Order: sequence, then structure tokens, then C-alpha cells
Amino acid sequence: MLAPYQVKAQKADTCASRLAIARDMYESGKLNDALKLVEEFQKCSGSRTSEYFKLKAKIYLALDSNSYSLQNVAEYVRSKPGNYITDDDPAVFKNMVRYVQDSLAERQISSVSKKAEDIDLTPASVIVIKAADMAKRGYGNLVDLLSDLPGFDISRTNSVTYANIYQRGFRQENTERTLFMIDGVEENDVWSNIAYISRQYPLTNISEVEVIYGPASTLYGPRAFVGAINIITKSYKDLTRTKLQPYTASADSTLGLHATGNFSIGSYNTRNVDITLGGKSGGFTYQLSGAYYRSNERNLGFQSFYQYGPGQVDKVPNSIYATNLNRLSYSGTAAVVDAALAKYGANYFRRTVNANGTVTARVNPDSLNSLIGRARAADKAAMASTVNGNPLSYANQASDWFLSGKIRSDNFEAGFRTWKLRESFNYYQSLYAAGTNNGSRWAPINTTLYTNYDKRLERFTFSNLTSYEISGLDKASNLVAANTFYSEVSRLSLFNLITPSELVDGNRVGFTNRFYYYKGQQFRTDSKVGYTYNRLSILSGFEYRYSQLQGDYLTYSNYATADPIDQSTVAYAQEQGTTATLPKGGNQYNTVDIGIYSQATYQIKDSVLYASAGGRFDRNRVNTNAGFGQVFSPKIALVAALKTTVLKLIYSQGIQNPSQFTKFSTSTTRNANPTLRAEKIRNYEVVLLNKHGLTALNWDISAAYSSIIDAVSGGADPNDPTKTINQNNGQYSIVTSQGNLLYRPRNSRWDAYFNATYTRARQTANSSVANFEEQVIADIAPWKFNAGVNYALLYKKNNLNINLRGNYVDAKPVGTGTTVPANSGVNDTDKIPAFIVFNSALTYKNKDLERFTLQLTVNNLLNTLYYNPGPRNANANFTNAISGFVPYVAQRDRNFLLTLKYDL
Repeated sequence: MLAPYQVKAQKADTCASRLAIARDMYESGKLNDALKLVEEFQKCSGSRTSEYFKLKAKIYLALDSNSYSLQNVAEYVRSKPGNYITDDDPAVFKNMVRYVQDSLAERQISSVSKKAEDIDLTPASVIVIKAADMAKRGYGNLVDLLSDLPGFDISRTNSVTYANIYQRGFRQENTERTLFMIDGVEENDVWSNIAYISRQYPLTNISEVEVIYGPASTLYGPRAFVGAINIITKSYKDLTRTKLQPYTASADSTLGLHATGNFSIGSYNTRNVDITLGGKSGGFTYQLSGAYYRSNERNLGFQSFYQYGPGQVDKVPNSIYATNLNRLSYSGTAAVVDAALAKYGANYFRRTVNANGTVTARVNPDSLNSLIGRARAADKAAMASTVNGNPLSYANQASDWFLSGKIRSDNFEAGFRTWKLRESFNYYQSLYAAGTNNGSRWAPINTTLYTNYDKRLERFTFSNLTSYEISGLDKASNLVAANTFYSEVSRLSLFNLITPSELVDGNRVGFTNRFYYYKGQQFRTDSKVGYTYNRLSILSGFEYRYSQLQGDYLTYSNYATADPIDQSTVAYAQEQGTTATLPKGGNQYNTVDIGIYSQATYQIKDSVLYASAGGRFDRNRVNTNAGFGQVFSPKIALVAALKTTVLKLIYSQGIQNPSQFTKFSTSTTRNANPTLRAEKIRNYEVVLLNKHGLTALNWDISAAYSSIIDAVSGGADPNDPTKTINQNNGQYSIVTSQGNLLYRPRNSRWDAYFNATYTRARQTANSSVANFEEQVIADIAPWKFNAGVNYALLYKKNNLNINLRGNYVDAKPVGTGTTVPANSGVNDTDKIPAFIVFNSALTYKNKDLERFTLQLTVNNLLNTLYYNPGPRNANANFTNAISGFVPYVAQRDRNFLLTLKYDL
């Protein structure tokens, strides 16, 4: 009976033929002979391919040797990057694969190469935080989580974007060079590139957080510049907490509705509700998740920049008033100017005749001191007024909500997400901007619809991710700013010095409402095909984006009164607003982005040495003649999986497409630049780690050097020296090193972690500055350390989990010699001082009440007073930049959060 097969093998005396013949034998039921030939194939070839493990697992399964089958399934999953099962595979084999995938979930990551792969072998530096760790540590939001990770410098300003998150030492105005995703669907604002990582996201729906360090743009395109964050939401199985059984044909027999919810109250009148529920019907599962967060935040009225009242005006020196008043003038015909002088008091002003016969009136130097007194009195009256329904006072309220849903079958998922924030304008000091009780709010909104299709065959995979995103601002977005002689004197008339509260040429002293509006829409589709055969794995894809975006904000301004703002019949900025320089209707741009990418991985030596190479071609066009054009970004990596350790050598390039805001937003002093080139980063990295799962101690260390060119910042407009323009004028050099330790003994009640980061960040060039000298990148701490320990105390039916975490952040340089020279730091020290802060979480469960969990989180245990850097150029002070951005922000004092968790 075996003669035909033996003859065939002799004629085609190759190892591959033996594996093919063994497959034929298996399909015809000759199981023992098939197993013998499989082993001969391994001895002949000296290698154990994924096909070898898969066929061997199927044979053992047919022989009812389930334990041997499961062992080979595990090796199969480890050896094969994706498409593990096909429609023709036996049902029990499919479930074995799912079981192994579940068991290896601690080691799987999907964000680096757009496919599931072993975290040890993925060609990048990555960290994955699981839901269980998030729960034990008592994180209240994603920023809390990121603060415990290496490689991040975080500035919580409690304003507009809540926190600025700088990854790998690159400081920006906002969190716009880190790509933020949920299940691979982008969350960054399509108009500004900002990732609004605030308190809106429901933690109950997070399975894990995957963080990629360094440019991930090779596959993701011109947005993942210094890294990427991907939130993996829970599956229906995660909600049911179902444990797969490896030797059954059913992957999930649990039916019915399942839900989990967090209900929290805490300091600063904080309220938070966070609920996720899911169900199953036929072949579909569905989920719905939502969150609502509200807080008054800490009252920062003790900090000099946030104190309100007439007394603040006394801090403004006479020199600022003198400079501002001398800038005021009034010109016209002699008859008009003389009539005005007669009305308002000619003695206060000086009259000069211009060469063209017109007349100009300015402040009389002899009356300057008297007029300074008048101006100061008028400004004090403004600071004592009622604005938009309330007296001026410090207030920083946040009100955020989020809603999402998805429905899934085996290969197809469709879903939506929508959220809105209402945050404070805490960017500015009290002398310039009012608080939330007086109407100052920033209210970004975002809605995303998406579909995801994924089909797996024997050697091929195909997937398509399509999304439609709308980003914009709610009509509540309003900057309530002071129109005063110490600040916005350009918006006042010369004669307001005499009648400050009356309109003179449409101007008066007081507070103004400046309403903002923008809306951006983007359609994106990303299709990719994967191919795996023996040692070779290839992933290739095509991405298309079409965006309709505003060029600049629409704004509308009016004077604030003692009455509350009423937009019940009109959305001021959206319906009546204009841009700073463009007429109505001239503010819409169509953008097309095309990306083609591919990455191949080849096992040079089975399960030991892997080589990866890939690249991405991007083309960007705005209307017909703008945009960054076309750029190619390569990536090369070598991964050596030794006996107990893994070594990775990585070179990657990435690009950042300047946002629509960066290109087109203008002002009276800034021109648009629609032809900005893409920023470019070159990254060299080495990673060393021990293999996961071998010991109780896991560790990794990495070092990276990044060279950034064509970075965008403002500079003098070569065609109009009176104005600035955003230009590709900067170069940066950044060296980072980080290490992680995680100690998690098996069958132990305790575990611990520690990580450290070193950063040396410099700006090496700025073509807009003559004789530029190298500068330190401000707000980046040279050293950062994070550590935590967790202990579970068990007594009868009671379970008390105790978690203690600590964060040390080195002094952050600012001021002279840095990229924010106008920030003199805390107490004029040219630095934001170092600090160490401790946080704790106590989690209690009782076996008789298994569905309930009670948790008390205490942040800043020692009630430490510490500061984070201010936003943007952080240049506000009481001597020359009243209307700038605050230089530093005091952080939360000791605060509490009590959370009741319920599982249905």
C-alpha cells in the first residue's frame, strides 16, 4: 500500500515532498504513516516550520493525543505570524489555536506591524499594560497610566487639552506627534493632529494599552512621528470572563447580557460614571460603552498667576502702562481730530500734523502719569465686574462624555465612537482670561464611524479598515479675555482713557467673548494583504484619505456683559464668524493622502534570527498646488532570539504632516504657509530583553538616537518682515535610554515594577535665527523613575489588594539656553523643580459579594506641592507678557477617589 508513496518520494527526493506526502496521508486517514513522514521531514530539513507544527498537531488530534496536539499548536502559533486557522481546519483545532492565543495573550501585540505578533520578536520597542494592572493601580484616566511609563514627559495644565504628552523627549505645543488609536482606528483630531487624551475614555472597556516608542510611520503614515498608543478594547469574551477549553469545538458557549461599571466620587467634587455592556445574538456579538466625567479641579487661586480681583492690576508695573499708552494714537482730518480733542480733553493729548495733511493725536508726555492712573483705575474696575453672569473668580470645571458601540461577527466588525470635552482655558493667567464660571471653555468634539473586515486563509490574510471621522468644536468654545490697557491695548481707542466704559470707535475697556469654530471631515480606507510561507512573511497595504478641512478658525467676538451667554438661537462662531484674514466662504480645502506600504520578515535561522525590511510611500496634496508632496520612509530591523534573551537592532524613518491649523491658521501678525514640507525623523535603536514567561523577572533596556529635520516653528516671513510665518526651520538631536523591570512570582501575593528613563534633547539648528546656538529642549526631564508594588492580603472571605506607586521626575530646564527662553521657571530658577510623588490604591472584595469591588485611590499621599511646565512658549509674567501662557501650573494636592465596581 505504501509503494506508490515510496516511489513518489524517491522520484522527488526533497524534504518538501515528504511534508506534502504526509499531508496526503493525513487526509486519507493514514495517520501513523503521516506522522512518520513528518518526522522524516524534520530530520531531513533540519528545520521545524509552521506547516510542520500545524500538520503534526492535526495528526495528533486525529489520534486522540490531545496533549501532544496542544503542544504542537502552541509551537505553531509561536512560529507563524498571523492567519493561524482557515475555514477548512477542524473545529477542535481552531479552538486549540484560540486557547493558545489566549494563553499567550500577555506576549501578543498588534500595533507595530498591523498584525498580531510576539512582543519579544516585534521589530520595535514596546510596552503593554493589561486591564488587570490598570485596575489594581487605581488609574483614574489614561494620563495617570502614561505617567507611570518610561519615555513620557507629561505636563498637566488642566486646560484645553488637559495634559501635553511629550514622547521620547520631543516637546511640542500639543500632543500632536504621537498617533493615538482605539483598535487601530485613529483618534487624533483631523484638523489639528491633537490627541485629546483627557478623562472621557471609559476604562471599563479597555483590555490593554499598547505603546510603541519611536517612529511607527513606516506602516501608519505621516502621523506616528515619535510613537503610537493603541487602546485595545474588550471583546465580548473579555466581558464574560469565559475561560476557553482547548479540547472542545465551541469557542464560546456563554450567552446573555454582561456588563461592568465604575461609579466614582472624589475630591474637587469629582463625579465619574463608566459602563460597558455586551451581549450575543446568533453569530453576532455587540457592545456598548459610555462614560461621563465631571470635576471642579483644584482651585489654583493661591498661585500668583491665577488670582483674580483688582489687586492683581497693582502687580503690573508703570513701565508696561507707559509703553502701551504711548502706542495709542488717533488720526484723521484736522476737523475730526480737533472735535475729538475738544470732547475728551485736549490737555491730555498732543496734536501733530502729518506730511499728507492729516492730523494725529497721541498721549501728552506731561499727562502720562495722570493717564496711567486713569488706565489703572479703569482696568481695576474691569477686574471687579460681573462677566457673563458671574463675578470674576478662579474656576476650572471639566465636563467630558464618551459613547461607543460595536457589533461583530467572525470576520466583520462595525462600530462608532463619539465624545465631547468641555475643558478650561487654564492656559492663561487671570489678568488676561476669565475662568469657566465666566464662560471660558474649550469644547472639542469627535465622531468616528468604522468597519473592519479580516479574512484568513491558509497562507494569505486580507483585511480592510474603513473609517469616517468628524472633528470640530462645540459652540461652547469661548475665550473670555480682558480688553485692558495693560494687555490688549491694540483693541482700545486713545480716548478710552477718558471714557473707558463707553464705546469709542467700537472699543471699550472690559472683557470680550471670542467664540471659536472649526469642522474637519476625513474618509480613510486601509486595505492590506499578508502572505506567509515557511520562513517568509510579507504584509503590504494601500491607504487612501480624503479630507475636507477648514483653513483657519472661524471666530466671532462681542463684549461680555453681566448676563449669561445665550446661544440658544445662534451659534455665534459657526454662523456669524470669519477668519482673521480671509473673507466668508474662502476657508475650505480638500486634501488627498495616498500611502503604499510593505514589510517583509524572513527567518534567517528558525526561531532564532529574524530580518525585517519595509517602507512606506506617502503623497499629500492640498487642493491643486499645496501639501508636502511625496516622501518615502524605510525601516530595517534585525531580531536575534537567543536562549533566554532577545536582541533587536532597528533603523526607522518617519514623517509628520503639519496640521491644517499649522499651515493655515493666521492672525494680524502671522501669515499662512500652505506649502510646508513634512517633518522628518531618523531613528536608530537597540533593544535587549529577556524572553517573557521564562522567569518571574522580566526586563528590557533600550537606547535610541533620533535626528529630526525640517521641524516646523515660527519665524520672520521673508516676503513680509512685519509678520511671522511657520517654516521648516528646525533641527533636533535626541538621545533616550529606558529600562523596565517587572517582578511577578508565580503563585505569589505580590508583584512589583520599576522603570527609568534618561533623555538628552537638544535643538541643534534654526534657519530663521541668525547665529543660532544649540539649545536644550525645554520641559524635558533628564531623568525619570517610576516604581510600584502590589500586595494581596487574604483573610477568610475577604480580599484586600494594596498598591503603592511612586514617581520621581528630575528638574525640567526652562529659560535661558532653552527652547522657551521667556519662562524664568519657579522663583526665577530657570527650571521646574524636581519632585517625587506617591499614589496608592486599596481594593476590597468579599467572596459573598463577588460582583462588587470597592476601591479607594489616594493620589499625592504626602501632599507635595509640585509643578508642571506651562503650555506652548510659557511666557506669561507680570513685567512684559501679560497675555502670554502661564509658565508653570501647580498640580493636585492630596486627593481621593472612591470607586464602586460592579460586574453583571
